[in-house]
Amino acid sequence: MIYPWLADHWSFFLRRLEQNRLAHAVMIEGPAGNGKHALASAMVAKLLCSEEQAEACGQCRSCKLLAGGAHPDRFELHPLEGSEVIKVEQVRSLIASLDLTCSISARKVACIEPAQSMNLAAANALLKSLEEPAGDAVLILVCNEPARLPVTIRSRCQSIVVNQPDTPLVLDWLEKTSAKSRAAASVALQAAAGSPLRAARYLASPESNAYSRVQESLATLLARPGSVSQISAGLAELDADELWRWLSMCLAEAVRSGMAGKAANWIPAGSRLQMQSLLELQKQADDNRRLSATQVRGDLLLQDWLIRWAEQNI
Repeated sequence: MIYPWLADHWSFFLRRLEQNRLAHAVMIEGPAGNGKHALASAMVAKLLCSEEQAEACGQCRSCKLLAGGAHPDRFELHPLEGSEVIKVEQVRSLIASLDLTCSISARKVACIEPAQSMNLAAANALLKSLEEPAGDAVLILVCNEPARLPVTIRSRCQSIVVNQPDTPLVLDWLEKTSAKSRAAASVALQAAAGSPLRAARYLASPESNAYSRVQESLATLLARPGSVSQISAGLAELDADELWRWLSMCLAEAVRSGMAGKAANWIPAGSRLQMQSLLELQKQADDNRRLSATQVRGDLLLQDWLIRWAEQNI
């Protein structure tokens, strides 16, 4: 699927392809949740399709094999199960496969995602392939954090930067695809920090109002600090990674509003919040988000953080 905000990137790709100016390595980079994977998938399908048209036809032998996950000229690299990195052995195996003759399509295509998960040895192995590319191969790197990749890798790729799209465009799309109101779409997009696909997921979820719940919970604690246990139990039902991200966002909003000389609209009137304390709590929320993926007791982390938040207004 080519999302509306990806239309210009898709047109750029098609022009390069038609002019025979598409690089042998393309890096699609930008924040998570903005459609980079969908763009990469559409590019892979188009590069492998045997028909001459704007998008992959979906009907030729190549497209059917791709849809069935059995295309011999299509390759993927991801961290193996139980690992967070793409290892050098995986890259070497990919390079060996790309050196072979094409089976069905006019070229071989490989997608590496997320590219920043390659360890140093894997990145160095890939660099050798980028310096001496196989003639019939195209590499597509999908990357959320390009700064984690060596400059030598980035400089050898044709860059497609997918930034967060304009809000009105995304809201139009969310309204159309979710059949929800623009107000609901706006709340979801705020909760998703501008990420269209994450916002769409929120709208489709029973917890579509979760971010508002978090704001209301923090406001309640400022008015009634003794409610920590009850509030903590309610928030603990939410996904831990999302919860800590939302708490960090709430604190960031409170800091921005405070610097502008006003309070965020969800903070009760008369609340006495100190900027330094807010910054410390935001940092702690970010730290706790990372800790939530470990064996640390998440309920205790949350309760301790909420106690510190409630004490801001005592």
